[in-house]
Amino acid sequence: MNATELLQSYARGDMDFKGLTLVGIDLAGADLIGANLVQADLENANLTLAYLNRVRLRQANLSRAQMGGANLNQADLSAAILHDADLHGASLQGADLRSANITLADLLDANLMGADLRNADLSGANLTGACLRGANLRQENRKYITNLRGAKLHQADLRGTNLSGANLAAVDLSRANLSEAVLREANLKGANLKGAILINANFSGADLSGANLDDTDLTQGRFSRSDLTLAQINRVRGRGADFTDALLKQAQLNRCDFQNSRFTRADLARASLRGSCLVKAMFVQAYLGRADLTDTDFTEAVLDRAEMSSAIVMNTLLTNATMPDGSIHE
Repeated sequence: MNATELLQSYARGDMDFKGLTLVGIDLAGADLIGANLVQADLENANLTLAYLNRVRLRQANLSRAQMGGANLNQADLSAAILHDADLHGASLQGADLRSANITLADLLDANLMGADLRNADLSGANLTGACLRGANLRQENRKYITNLRGAKLHQADLRGTNLSGANLAAVDLSRANLSEAVLREANLKGANLKGAILINANFSGADLSGANLDDTDLTQGRFSRSDLTLAQINRVRGRGADFTDALLKQAQLNRCDFQNSRFTRADLARASLRGSCLVKAMFVQAYLGRADLTDTDFTEAVLDRAEMSSAIVMNTLLTNATMPDGSIHE
């Protein structure tokens, strides 16, 4: 079936095109709202600016398809193949993309607000500037595991997104907005979060070892039980952040603002906190062995039962701080 035949059939009210071979078909700007294209072969198809709202594309082959600016709101793309597809500026609001293969796809500035991306493979995809507010990428009992390994999410809008358990290893999240996002148990090993907004984000139990969090805003961020070994966390705004039971071994936390933050039982062995503000921060039972606390401000901080006997404390301010032995430093 060619493009003319398909569009004429659709105009007559026939919406069932299940399983058709439509390789390379040109449907640019076409109106196919609600059509059934389940298991159709649309490899290399031109669907630029097409109206595909609520279209059923389950298990369809859209490899290398041109879909820039297309409207795919509420479309069913579950288990579809979108490998290397061009979805630049496409709208996929509320779309079902569960188990879809979206590897190496171009989703620059795409709208994925409220989309279901559980178990989708987005490895190597370009999501620069994309909107994923309220999208579902969570892991549920290991049944749905979203893979974003190596994806580009530079300046992406991920506010409120559920990324629990997702694979975000080595992902570029620089300057992304992750406010209120949930990333519990997510794999962010080696990820680039430089300049990202992480206000009130939940990273509990996440693997952020070797990640770059320089210049981020993680005010009220939750990092309890997270692994931040060797992470770069310099010049951050982190008032009220929670690092309870976190691993921060050899992490760089220089010139940060961690007023009123919690580092209870955190492991900061050989970490550097040079020039950081830790006024009224909680370090109860924290381990600071060989940590560099040069020029750090611990005014009114609580260091009760903390291990800091081998820490570097040159020019360290401890005014009214509760010391490891329970005494108040003058």
